[in-house]
Amino acid sequence: MKRLSALLLLVLVAGSALAQETWLGLYMMGNKIGYASFNSREENLKGQSLKRTDSRTVMSAGLLGQEMTMRIESTSWLKSDGAPVRMKFLMESGGRSQITDATFSADGKILLEIDNNGTRSQKTLTIPKDGAIIEDPLVPMLHDGLAPGSRQTFYVLDPMTASLVKNTVLLKGPAKAKVRGQEHDALLVEIQDPRANMSVFVSSKGDLIKAEGPLGIEMIPESREEALADAENRKYTPTTDLAFSTSIKTDKPIKDPAKVTLLHLRVSGRDLGALPTDEHQTVKKEGESWSVRVHPPVQNLKASTTIAAAAKAKPAFTKASHLITSASPEIKSLAKTIVGKRTNVLESAILIKKHVYGMMKPNAGIGVLRDGNEILKTREGVCRDYAILTASLMRAAGIPTRLASGLVNWDGTFFYHAWVEVWDGKRWIGLDSTSPNSQISATHVKLSHGNVEDAFTFSFLDKVKVEVLAVERK
Repeated sequence: MKRLSALLLLVLVAGSALAQETWLGLYMMGNKIGYASFNSREENLKGQSLKRTDSRTVMSAGLLGQEMTMRIESTSWLKSDGAPVRMKFLMESGGRSQITDATFSADGKILLEIDNNGTRSQKTLTIPKDGAIIEDPLVPMLHDGLAPGSRQTFYVLDPMTASLVKNTVLLKGPAKAKVRGQEHDALLVEIQDPRANMSVFVSSKGDLIKAEGPLGIEMIPESREEALADAENRKYTPTTDLAFSTSIKTDKPIKDPAKVTLLHLRVSGRDLGALPTDEHQTVKKEGESWSVRVHPPVQNLKASTTIAAAAKAKPAFTKASHLITSASPEIKSLAKTIVGKRTNVLESAILIKKHVYGMMKPNAGIGVLRDGNEILKTREGVCRDYAILTASLMRAAGIPTRLASGLVNWDGTFFYHAWVEVWDGKRWIGLDSTSPNSQISATHVKLSHGNVEDAFTFSFLDKVKVEVLAVERK
């Protein structure tokens, strides 16, 4: 589940400005689900005297009734002004791992060396000019004498998607923080991240009192013994199932969601301006709420163009990219076997989608993103794994394909989900490899689309009210 990864990475951001050694207990809706630790020291790296920061975050909870544990370790080497020289991340879950090693050069480039379950790749990022890469976002806000209302923009490196995510830190000012029934005077700093916001409460000296994230997530300073208590023996507790904790209920149930061809929702409590408006859905602001009309185009094989013509129209979405391993021999061979000599782009895409549905089996115990090769080898995972493998096979066949992330409805409850979209010559057509149905339903609300770094970067829609205004079925 990509949202869990975002939460863990935000824990690293919120805790990175802490003292030399700090331990935190991680709680969700009052239940302890893990811990985090941070420590720093001076170290010489290639002749430079740098500040080294090490962190470790472990979260154990349930996902769709299965136990899932995720661990993220990071090491950063920083200059005296806080600018990073090198960052290294290790993410592990369900026996899978990704190592991301980032080196920052003087010319404003970041070289990422990525090892995703044995598949090695490289990616180069350019540091944006409108904000620095900062590991300690609280330091300038708390120690530069800034007044309440002050804000700063910076970027954080998301090792999962191998991308930079723009954040804004806002100094809200004096506030009250309640920890275990006791109220504390505090300064409130908000970290505004497109994946999930974090509220950080600190003392007048800059010491952490607590941090709050979405979905009832809290990070509270504890002793080492408290933080680690029962950490190795913690068992899955149904009250902390992440899929259900992040789900969104509607004001009325939606029966037979797979047959819904049009869905009209009113959503309030969140700004939905970043949601895409396209062939799949129309999103617009109406007063204090948002109108979301989902109307996926009906598939038309006869109107679909050839694979060659579609690829010529959308060449960027036929290429391999981070985790989409369409250039690998194994992926290319399987794609060729599935498609054969067929040339119709939509017909071929549907065959690949059905093949992935038939070969994969669910496994919700894997919390890290994986590439197409590893997914093909193990043939198990969750929706995003189905989507990444599907996109890899489709691009290997020359079919323009992008990932889509959003929500899907199961009888009145929306859950976070992922699928793919293919270009049929005129429109982007959604295909869901977790479903046996060829036609995607209108209960798929899209939050983002693109490659991994775009499709899997979107905001939690926690604390929203969703009203069902109209439903049409076939």
